[in-house]
Amino acid sequence: MGTLERDNQPFNHKYNERTEYRRDDASAQASVDRSMPNKMLGGEQGLRGIMRAAKHHRVKIIVDSLARISSSRHNRKYNKHLLHYLDEDGRRNICYGTDGQQQKFEDTAMLNYRMIDSWELLIDEIVSYT
Repeated sequence: MGTLERDNQPFNHKYNERTEYRRDDASAQASVDRSMPNKMLGGEQGLRGIMRAAKHHRVKIIVDSLARISSSRHNRKYNKHLLHYLDEDGRRNICYGTDGQQQKFEDTAMLNYRMIDSWELLIDEIVSYT
C-alpha cells in the first residue's frame, strides 16, 4: 500500500531534466491511482524487478491495497465511485476517509462500495499486479 502512486507532485527540474518531487512526504494513504506503483520508488519497472527477484528466490508476494483514494488529486476513473453525503444545507460533499470512529483524514476520500462497480474496480487494480 505504501508503494502506490500518491500525490507527490512530481515535476521535471528545469536545469537537469531529472524528476523531483514537491511533496516527497505525501501520505501513503492518499493514493491518486491504486493501479500504479509509485514513480518515486521506481514505478512499474521497479515493481516488476522486485517481483522477478522474489519469484526467483521463491518468496511469496502479498499484495495489500487501499479502500480509500486521494481526495484532492485522484484519477478521474474514481469520480463516479466517490461516496457523497448531503450536509445540513443540502449540499453534496465527499466523504473523507475515517478511522471508523470519529477521526477524519481529509487527504483521503472513500469510495461507494454499495456499487458493484467499485468492488470490480478494486479487484481489477489488485489483480493487475500479479
